[in-house]
Amino acid sequence: MNPNVRPLCLLLLVLAVAITGATAASADDSFTGGIICLNAEIKELSPSSVGIDEEFTLAIDLESCGSEAPKDITFEIISIPPDIIVTEDLVTRIAEFSYPSSERNLIYHMRTTPDANPGPHIIKMKLTYANKELETTKYYEVDVSVTGEDAEPRISSVTTNPEYIYEGDTVDLTLGIENFGEAIAKSVSVSVDHDFKGIKNSTIGTLGLNGGQTALFKFKADSAGEFNIPVIIRYEDDFGIQQDEYDITITVLDKKGSLHLASVKVDPVIPSVDDTVELTMRIENSGDRRINSIRVYADHPFMGLKESFIGTLDPNEDGPAVITFIADEAGEYEIPVTITYIDDFGEEQVETKVSIIVMESNSRAGTVLLALLVLAVIGGLVYYNYRMKRSKDEIIKQLMEGSNNPAGKKVEEETEIEDEE
Repeated sequence: MNPNVRPLCLLLLVLAVAITGATAASADDSFTGGIICLNAEIKELSPSSVGIDEEFTLAIDLESCGSEAPKDITFEIISIPPDIIVTEDLVTRIAEFSYPSSERNLIYHMRTTPDANPGPHIIKMKLTYANKELETTKYYEVDVSVTGEDAEPRISSVTTNPEYIYEGDTVDLTLGIENFGEAIAKSVSVSVDHDFKGIKNSTIGTLGLNGGQTALFKFKADSAGEFNIPVIIRYEDDFGIQQDEYDITITVLDKKGSLHLASVKVDPVIPSVDDTVELTMRIENSGDRRINSIRVYADHPFMGLKESFIGTLDPNEDGPAVITFIADEAGEYEIPVTITYIDDFGEEQVETKVSIIVMESNSRAGTVLLALLVLAVIGGLVYYNYRMKRSKDEIIKQLMEGSNNPAGKKVEEETEIEDEE
């Protein structure tokens, strides 16, 4: 080949390659018209964990990822939980980006409602933009974690009235309930699972932060002993319906018998057959509470009245129950007596007995014998007391004489011994 021709051929080859590459690039541009791309990126959720009734922000960045600036852009929040409130408009429209590398920042101010439920909350979003003759749509989600707080209503105090409980007492039980948690306790109710007759449930309502109220109960302590009583507190907090159980101890002392038979009087003292007998029993209230509707029933076998109504007795007060009957048969009788009264939980009773002796009406000898027996006993007591007093006087006299003349006493004793010999 001619040496002058070779450089010319190389130049033509280079030009041909360059023209071919330019033609291919031109053909590709004519096919795609440039790249249009747009993405949404969640930049920040502040704070990352959101509390109940708390504000937070959601930052979204719209970033162009193509070689051509996007147009007709719409970013929209299409689904949001009912316990999240958004301050801004849910739909944002942008005509176009100024440059292919442009960005747009969107910030949404939000707030959880006071009754928001703790747990994950999904916010759904949609991005659309024009891409030549087509419309491109992309979907996004963000998970907002709502954190709740625990309420903690607990027993803060236990008081009873009376302070010292005896068997048979009607007891007013007061429980102080205080919220030690970090959330409001709603629909609070308290139950005491005791085995007594009385009130077991109390409704409080709402307990605010560090708030406290009292739960009131009333029961009849019908048996003595130490009782471990479960206390169940039901309530609702940020996490739903809750139930906690605690224990209290109640001590019931042995029955103190606030109503008792103070005295008994029989008129005549020793009735005979066919005598009209008046039995008077004085009933005393030795407790610290007023007792109402007091009745006394004497179950005697004679003809006559068996019941007497006293009514009300205040503390340390007594009243008479008078029963009248005809003693129509001789003998020794042990009469059951039942004292009944009514309190807040129904009728209660106390049982005791009284003894009566009825003599034969024609047995005068028996009456005389009984009188003589009484006189003999009285005489014996008088004589015994007299002898005891005389003996004491003699001892004192001897001691006095001995202290004044011990030598003389010794001489007298020796003389008495010689005389005896």
